[in-house]
Amino acid sequence: MSRSTRNAGPAVVVVVVVAVVAIAAARLVRHSSPSSSTSQAALSTATVKRMDLAQTTPVSGTVGYASPSTIVQPAGTGPQAVTQAQQSVAQAQGNVAADQQSLMDTNAADTQGATQAQQALAAGQGQAKLAADQLALSNARSALSTAEAAATAYDQTSKYTALPAVGQVISPGQSLWSIDGRPVLLVAGTLVAWRAFRAGMSAGSDVAALDQALIDLGLGGGLTVSDVFSDATAAAIDRFQASLGLPQTGSLALGSAVFEPAAVRVTAVHPLVGSSVGGGQPVLDVTSTTPVVNVALPVDRTYLVKVGDPVSVNLPDGTTGEGTITAVGTVATSTTPANSGNNNTSATVNVMVSMTRTSAAGSLDQAPVTVDITNSSAHQVLAVPTTALLALSGGGYALEVAKPDGTHQLVDVTTGIFDDQSGMVQVSGPGVAAGQQVVVAA
Repeated sequence: MSRSTRNAGPAVVVVVVVAVVAIAAARLVRHSSPSSSTSQAALSTATVKRMDLAQTTPVSGTVGYASPSTIVQPAGTGPQAVTQAQQSVAQAQGNVAADQQSLMDTNAADTQGATQAQQALAAGQGQAKLAADQLALSNARSALSTAEAAATAYDQTSKYTALPAVGQVISPGQSLWSIDGRPVLLVAGTLVAWRAFRAGMSAGSDVAALDQALIDLGLGGGLTVSDVFSDATAAAIDRFQASLGLPQTGSLALGSAVFEPAAVRVTAVHPLVGSSVGGGQPVLDVTSTTPVVNVALPVDRTYLVKVGDPVSVNLPDGTTGEGTITAVGTVATSTTPANSGNNNTSATVNVMVSMTRTSAAGSLDQAPVTVDITNSSAHQVLAVPTTALLALSGGGYALEVAKPDGTHQLVDVTTGIFDDQSGMVQVSGPGVAAGQQVVVAA
């Protein structure tokens, strides 16, 4: 509920009206006796201003960071398995070459007196073996291609040799962690890498994402964004590896680079330095570096908010930051406070607020805050301090205007928005103008 005086209970309104009327009567008495310096000391004046006003409702929220996610070590094929697949291809190639030589030898034997039947039998056996070995070679090459596409930057014996600290911010081009002394790099992008980057790989959007990331790092050097892994892509990878003191291979194994849209903030580290590397295991929990506020807003108050609305955020250190509503949930969550009984269940939706200045929230994470949601606002209206209002016995309000000649006059006014943050109230009426001096209670 708004904290304006208009929302006070009936008993409070009666007390306020009586008190204010008494003040007004006392003022009129004092005005007839200017020599009474003691009573005049309790009063002062304020200027009628034109300003923006807003009526707000305070709600509880929690400040944290946007886009929480977990970076997982990708599963793939270790270097040892790739080496074995390469050996299988070499073995199959040797078998095919031997089969071809054997057939040549069989044909040569025909000229040395072998019978036609013997030649046909030998040739048939040789052709069958060659066909079988050629099929084996094709399968071995396919297995090698699959292994190379999923080749990882780690094997069964690999260990984590460096890990970040909780709270550390890591930017694109920097190392997230190290495996066997080799850094795993953060690059800008929105995809999750699912294969190694190497010459001969099939075209795909992941190649284009890598090209863009390398260009963003200033390592493009003639590289254009394309779905095809080109010589320019390999050269840019070489420059990337050289800048980090790594061997220049022109390729990136799966798990040697991690894509994130921007810099990340580490919130949890799962493995320990020295522990084994395993595919599919979580490594880091991260968020973006943008602070956000989440508010569990009662469903019956959702009419107050919409995406794009400005809000004020009162932080634990007493400062106030500005924010903008960036998301309003559409799915309600029901909660029942402990020991409240089943009849007190309330439904809320999540409202997300992005802070206008990222430094406003400092290093706060999951800290309670108060968010002032704007119910209504008015632009450049006449306003006075709420303490200038005089409640009239017949209803309504008046201002005590101090004229330049020293006399005072009561002027009826209509009130509008009560701005709790500034302590000002919107007023209007035929006798009110900007620049006037009005009496307020000191």
